Amino acid sequence: MDSTETLPQVGFTWDDLRVVLAIETSGTALGAARRLGVSHSTVLRRLATLELALDTKLFQRSEGRMVVSPPAAALLAKARSIAEALDALPQLIDGPNSDLDGVVRLAAPHALICHALTDALANFRETHPAIRIALCADMQFDEFRRGHADVALRISLAVPNELGIRRLCDYRYALYARNDLAQRMQGGATLAEMPFILLSDASRDMPERKWMVSLTRGRAPAIEASSTVSLRAAVASGLGVGVLPCYVGDAVPGVTRIEMGPAAPREGIYLITHPTQSKLARSRAVADFLIKFATRNRHMFSGLTQDY
Repeated sequence: MDSTETLPQVGFTWDDLRVVLAIETSGTALGAARRLGVSHSTVLRRLATLELALDTKLFQRSEGRMVVSPPAAALLAKARSIAEALDALPQLIDGPNSDLDGVVRLAAPHALICHALTDALANFRETHPAIRIALCADMQFDEFRRGHADVALRISLAVPNELGIRRLCDYRYALYARNDLAQRMQGGATLAEMPFILLSDASRDMPERKWMVSLTRGRAPAIEASSTVSLRAAVASGLGVGVLPCYVGDAVPGVTRIEMGPAAPREGIYLITHPTQSKLARSRAVADFLIKFATRNRHMFSGLTQDY
Protein backbone atom coordinates (compact mmCIF):
# COMPACT_ATOMS: atom_id res chain seq x y z
CA MET A 1 0.00 0.00 0.00
CA ASP A 2 1.29 3.47 -0.88
CA SER A 3 2.48 5.21 2.29
CA THR A 4 0.51 8.27 1.27
CA GLU A 5 -2.74 6.32 0.98
CA THR A 6 -5.12 6.78 3.91
CA LEU A 7 -7.59 4.29 5.26
CA PRO A 8 -11.30 5.18 5.05
CA GLN A 9 -12.67 6.76 8.19
CA VAL A 10 -15.46 4.77 9.82
CA GLY A 11 -17.82 6.77 12.00
CA PHE A 12 -20.58 5.81 14.39
CA THR A 13 -23.61 7.50 15.88
CA TRP A 14 -25.37 7.66 19.22
CA ASP A 15 -27.78 5.05 17.91
CA ASP A 16 -24.87 2.61 17.67
CA LEU A 17 -24.06 3.24 21.33
CA ARG A 18 -27.72 2.75 22.27
CA VAL A 19 -27.59 -0.65 20.63
CA VAL A 20 -24.52 -1.60 22.65
CA LEU A 21 -26.22 -0.54 25.89
CA ALA A 22 -29.28 -2.60 24.99
CA ILE A 23 -27.12 -5.67 24.29
CA GLU A 24 -25.35 -5.23 27.62
CA THR A 25 -28.68 -5.09 29.45
CA SER A 26 -30.46 -7.94 27.66
CA GLY A 27 -27.46 -10.19 27.11
CA THR A 28 -28.40 -11.03 23.51
CA ALA A 29 -28.70 -9.25 20.18
CA LEU A 30 -32.26 -10.51 19.80
CA GLY A 31 -33.18 -9.16 23.23
CA ALA A 32 -31.66 -5.80 22.33
CA ALA A 33 -33.70 -5.71 19.12
CA ARG A 34 -36.91 -6.29 21.06
CA ARG A 35 -36.05 -3.58 23.59
CA LEU A 36 -35.29 -1.03 20.88
CA GLY A 37 -38.11 -2.01 18.54
CA VAL A 38 -35.77 -2.71 15.62
CA SER A 39 -34.81 -5.80 13.65
CA HIS A 40 -32.21 -8.34 14.74
CA SER A 41 -30.15 -7.52 11.64
CA THR A 42 -30.15 -3.81 12.52
CA VAL A 43 -28.65 -4.56 15.93
CA LEU A 44 -25.93 -6.75 14.43
CA ARG A 45 -25.16 -4.16 11.75
CA ARG A 46 -24.82 -1.30 14.23
CA LEU A 47 -22.68 -3.43 16.53
CA ALA A 48 -20.40 -4.31 13.62
CA THR A 49 -20.15 -0.62 12.65
CA LEU A 50 -19.08 0.39 16.13
CA GLU A 51 -16.61 -2.47 16.50
CA LEU A 52 -15.07 -1.57 13.13
CA ALA A 53 -14.80 2.10 14.10
CA LEU A 54 -13.14 1.23 17.42
CA ASP A 55 -11.15 -1.71 16.04
CA THR A 56 -12.10 -3.92 18.98
CA LYS A 57 -14.60 -6.61 19.92
CA LEU A 58 -17.08 -5.16 22.40
CA PHE A 59 -18.65 -8.43 23.54
CA GLN A 60 -17.60 -11.98 24.20
CA ARG A 61 -19.88 -14.98 24.59
CA SER A 62 -20.30 -16.69 27.94
CA GLU A 63 -22.91 -19.40 28.61
CA GLY A 64 -25.04 -18.27 25.68
CA ARG A 65 -24.98 -14.58 26.62
CA MET A 66 -23.09 -11.61 25.25
CA VAL A 67 -20.84 -10.20 27.97
CA VAL A 68 -18.96 -6.91 27.75
CA SER A 69 -15.31 -7.49 26.93
CA PRO A 70 -12.68 -5.94 29.25
CA PRO A 71 -11.54 -3.34 26.66
CA ALA A 72 -15.14 -2.14 26.25
CA ALA A 73 -15.93 -1.61 29.95
CA ALA A 74 -14.86 2.04 30.01
CA LEU A 75 -16.79 2.78 26.80
CA LEU A 76 -19.98 1.27 28.22
CA ALA A 77 -19.63 3.23 31.45
CA LYS A 78 -19.29 6.49 29.51
CA ALA A 79 -22.21 5.56 27.23
CA ARG A 80 -24.44 4.93 30.26
CA SER A 81 -23.48 8.31 31.66
CA ILE A 82 -24.39 10.01 28.37
CA ALA A 83 -27.70 8.12 28.19
CA GLU A 84 -28.66 9.19 31.71
CA ALA A 85 -27.81 12.81 30.91
CA LEU A 86 -29.92 12.75 27.74
CA ASP A 87 -32.84 11.10 29.51
CA ALA A 88 -32.75 13.81 32.19
CA LEU A 89 -33.12 16.70 29.72
CA PRO A 90 -36.96 16.76 29.76
CA GLN A 91 -36.90 17.00 33.55
CA LEU A 92 -34.71 20.11 33.35
CA ILE A 93 -37.38 21.82 31.24
CA ASP A 94 -40.23 20.81 33.56
CA GLY A 95 -40.18 22.45 36.97
CA PRO A 96 -41.76 21.53 40.32
CA ASN A 97 -44.57 24.02 39.83
CA SER A 98 -46.04 22.16 36.85
CA ASP A 99 -49.83 22.13 36.83
CA LEU A 100 -51.98 19.03 36.69
CA ASP A 101 -51.49 18.55 32.97
CA GLY A 102 -48.99 16.96 30.63
CA VAL A 103 -47.77 13.39 30.17
CA VAL A 104 -46.92 10.92 32.94
CA ARG A 105 -45.20 7.72 31.82
CA LEU A 106 -46.45 4.84 33.94
CA ALA A 107 -44.56 1.54 33.87
CA ALA A 108 -46.20 -1.66 35.10
CA PRO A 109 -46.33 -5.39 34.33
CA HIS A 110 -48.30 -6.18 31.18
CA ALA A 111 -50.77 -8.43 33.02
CA LEU A 112 -51.41 -5.77 35.65
CA ILE A 113 -52.14 -3.19 32.98
CA CYS A 114 -54.47 -5.49 31.02
CA HIS A 115 -56.38 -7.10 33.88
CA ALA A 116 -56.74 -4.36 36.50
CA LEU A 117 -55.08 -1.02 35.90
CA THR A 118 -56.76 0.18 32.71
CA ASP A 119 -60.27 -0.07 34.17
CA ALA A 120 -59.20 1.95 37.20
CA LEU A 121 -57.55 4.58 35.01
CA ALA A 122 -60.95 5.50 33.60
CA ASN A 123 -61.85 6.99 36.99
CA PHE A 124 -58.52 8.79 37.19
CA ARG A 125 -59.14 10.36 33.79
CA GLU A 126 -62.48 11.72 34.99
CA THR A 127 -60.72 13.48 37.87
CA HIS A 128 -57.63 14.61 35.94
CA PRO A 129 -58.60 14.91 32.23
CA ALA A 130 -55.58 17.07 31.41
CA ILE A 131 -53.05 14.45 32.56
CA ARG A 132 -52.17 12.08 29.73
CA ILE A 133 -51.02 8.64 30.81
CA ALA A 134 -48.43 6.80 28.69
CA LEU A 135 -48.57 3.11 29.65
CA CYS A 136 -45.23 1.29 29.46
CA ALA A 137 -45.70 -2.47 29.74
CA ASP A 138 -42.96 -4.71 31.17
CA MET A 139 -40.31 -1.99 31.08
CA GLN A 140 -36.88 -3.23 32.11
CA PHE A 141 -35.75 -1.79 35.42
CA ASP A 142 -32.61 -0.16 34.05
CA GLU A 143 -34.77 1.75 31.57
CA PHE A 144 -36.88 3.10 34.42
CA ARG A 145 -33.77 4.01 36.37
CA ARG A 146 -32.53 6.01 33.39
CA GLY A 147 -35.74 8.00 33.29
CA HIS A 148 -37.74 6.27 30.55
CA ALA A 149 -40.79 6.32 32.85
CA ASP A 150 -41.88 8.62 35.66
CA VAL A 151 -43.80 6.31 38.00
CA ALA A 152 -43.83 2.53 38.19
CA LEU A 153 -45.58 -0.40 39.82
CA ARG A 154 -43.20 -3.31 40.30
CA ILE A 155 -43.50 -6.78 41.80
CA SER A 156 -40.98 -7.35 44.61
CA LEU A 157 -37.89 -5.78 43.11
CA ALA A 158 -35.04 -4.20 45.05
CA VAL A 159 -34.27 -0.67 43.88
CA PRO A 160 -31.29 1.68 44.29
CA ASN A 161 -31.38 4.17 47.13
CA GLU A 162 -31.75 7.13 44.76
CA LEU A 163 -35.30 6.04 43.89
CA GLY A 164 -38.37 6.37 46.07
CA ILE A 165 -40.00 3.08 47.00
CA ARG A 166 -43.17 2.22 48.89
CA ARG A 167 -44.64 -1.22 49.51
CA LEU A 168 -48.37 -1.08 48.75
CA CYS A 169 -49.77 -4.56 49.41
CA ASP A 170 -49.21 -8.33 49.24
CA TYR A 171 -49.19 -10.13 45.91
CA ARG A 172 -49.86 -13.87 45.82
CA TYR A 173 -49.75 -16.63 43.22
CA ALA A 174 -51.67 -19.90 43.04
CA LEU A 175 -52.26 -22.89 40.79
CA TYR A 176 -55.18 -22.66 38.36
CA ALA A 177 -56.83 -25.06 35.92
CA ARG A 178 -59.92 -25.13 33.77
CA ASN A 179 -62.84 -26.64 35.66
CA ASP A 180 -62.65 -30.05 34.00
CA LEU A 181 -58.95 -30.43 34.85
CA ALA A 182 -59.53 -29.10 38.35
CA GLN A 183 -62.29 -31.69 38.90
CA ARG A 184 -59.87 -34.45 37.90
CA MET A 185 -57.44 -33.27 40.57
CA GLN A 186 -60.21 -32.94 43.12
CA GLY A 187 -61.15 -36.53 42.24
CA GLY A 188 -57.68 -37.78 43.14
CA ALA A 189 -55.46 -37.13 40.12
CA THR A 190 -52.04 -35.78 41.08
CA LEU A 191 -50.19 -32.89 39.50
CA ALA A 192 -47.72 -35.44 38.13
CA GLU A 193 -50.54 -36.82 35.98
CA MET A 194 -51.63 -33.45 34.64
CA PRO A 195 -50.33 -31.43 31.69
CA PHE A 196 -48.97 -28.11 32.87
CA ILE A 197 -47.94 -24.73 31.49
CA LEU A 198 -44.65 -23.04 32.36
CA LEU A 199 -43.27 -19.58 31.78
CA SER A 200 -40.46 -19.78 29.23
CA ASP A 201 -36.79 -19.89 30.16
CA ALA A 202 -36.46 -16.14 29.71
CA SER A 203 -38.47 -15.85 32.95
CA ARG A 204 -36.41 -18.44 34.84
CA ASP A 205 -35.78 -16.05 37.75
CA MET A 206 -39.46 -15.30 38.30
CA PRO A 207 -40.78 -16.74 41.60
CA GLU A 208 -43.89 -18.27 40.03
CA ARG A 209 -41.79 -20.18 37.49
CA LYS A 210 -39.42 -21.46 40.17
CA TRP A 211 -42.41 -22.66 42.23
CA MET A 212 -43.93 -24.51 39.28
CA VAL A 213 -40.60 -26.17 38.49
CA SER A 214 -40.34 -27.34 42.11
CA LEU A 215 -43.92 -28.68 42.09
CA THR A 216 -43.39 -30.60 38.85
CA ARG A 217 -39.90 -31.80 39.82
CA GLY A 218 -38.37 -30.70 36.55
CA ARG A 219 -40.88 -32.51 34.33
CA ALA A 220 -41.24 -31.10 30.81
CA PRO A 221 -44.26 -28.80 30.38
CA ALA A 222 -47.01 -29.36 27.84
CA ILE A 223 -46.90 -25.68 26.89
CA GLU A 224 -44.43 -22.83 27.46
CA ALA A 225 -45.69 -19.25 27.65
CA SER A 226 -43.63 -16.10 27.28
CA SER A 227 -45.88 -13.95 29.48
CA THR A 228 -48.54 -14.06 32.16
CA VAL A 229 -51.11 -12.90 29.61
CA SER A 230 -50.41 -15.84 27.27
CA LEU A 231 -50.21 -18.27 30.20
CA ARG A 232 -53.66 -17.13 31.35
CA ALA A 233 -55.06 -17.83 27.87
CA ALA A 234 -53.51 -21.30 27.87
CA VAL A 235 -54.99 -22.15 31.27
CA ALA A 236 -58.42 -20.88 30.21
CA SER A 237 -58.25 -23.07 27.10
CA GLY A 238 -57.63 -26.19 29.18
CA LEU A 239 -54.11 -26.79 27.91
CA GLY A 240 -52.87 -27.50 31.41
CA VAL A 241 -52.42 -26.40 35.01
CA GLY A 242 -50.56 -23.12 35.47
CA VAL A 243 -49.39 -20.61 38.06
CA LEU A 244 -51.07 -17.22 37.87
CA PRO A 245 -51.27 -14.17 40.10
CA CYS A 246 -54.44 -14.59 42.14
CA TYR A 247 -55.98 -11.39 40.83
CA VAL A 248 -55.65 -12.77 37.29
CA GLY A 249 -56.61 -16.40 37.89
CA ASP A 250 -59.58 -15.64 40.14
CA ALA A 251 -61.17 -13.52 37.40
CA VAL A 252 -61.04 -16.10 34.59
CA PRO A 253 -64.48 -17.67 33.94
CA GLY A 254 -64.47 -21.46 34.03
CA VAL A 255 -61.17 -21.67 35.88
CA THR A 256 -60.64 -22.95 39.44
CA ARG A 257 -57.93 -22.17 41.95
CA ILE A 258 -56.16 -25.30 43.25
CA GLU A 259 -54.69 -25.01 46.73
CA MET A 260 -51.73 -27.29 47.38
CA GLY A 261 -48.38 -27.23 49.12
CA PRO A 262 -45.71 -26.17 49.40
CA ALA A 263 -46.89 -22.61 49.90
CA ALA A 264 -47.17 -20.45 46.79
CA PRO A 265 -44.90 -17.41 46.41
CA ARG A 266 -46.10 -14.31 48.23
CA GLU A 267 -44.51 -11.17 46.90
CA GLY A 268 -45.41 -7.49 47.09
CA ILE A 269 -46.50 -4.63 44.85
CA TYR A 270 -44.22 -1.60 45.09
CA LEU A 271 -44.62 1.97 43.94
CA ILE A 272 -41.37 3.44 42.59
CA THR A 273 -40.78 7.08 41.76
CA HIS A 274 -37.86 9.28 40.76
CA PRO A 275 -37.07 12.05 43.27
CA THR A 276 -37.27 14.65 40.48
CA GLN A 277 -40.65 13.38 39.31
CA SER A 278 -42.12 13.22 42.81
CA LYS A 279 -41.93 17.04 42.90
CA LEU A 280 -44.22 17.40 39.89
CA ALA A 281 -47.93 17.83 40.60
CA ARG A 282 -49.03 15.50 37.81
CA SER A 283 -46.64 12.72 38.91
CA ARG A 284 -47.78 13.08 42.52
CA ALA A 285 -51.39 12.80 41.36
CA VAL A 286 -50.64 9.54 39.53
CA ALA A 287 -48.68 8.17 42.49
CA ASP A 288 -51.55 8.99 44.88
CA PHE A 289 -53.97 7.27 42.52
CA LEU A 290 -51.79 4.12 42.42
CA ILE A 291 -51.58 4.02 46.22
CA LYS A 292 -55.37 4.19 46.52
CA PHE A 293 -55.79 1.66 43.70
CA ALA A 294 -53.56 -0.92 45.42
CA THR A 295 -55.08 -0.29 48.85
CA ARG A 296 -58.63 -0.63 47.54
CA ASN A 297 -57.75 -3.92 45.81
CA ARG A 298 -55.38 -5.38 48.41
CA HIS A 299 -57.59 -8.44 49.01
CA MET A 300 -57.73 -9.13 45.28
CA PHE A 301 -53.94 -9.00 44.94
CA SER A 302 -53.30 -11.04 48.09
CA GLY A 303 -55.73 -13.75 46.96
CA LEU A 304 -57.88 -13.48 50.08
CA THR A 305 -61.12 -13.17 48.14
CA GLN A 306 -62.37 -14.00 44.69
CA ASP A 307 -65.24 -11.56 44.97
CA TYR A 308 -64.15 -8.28 43.41
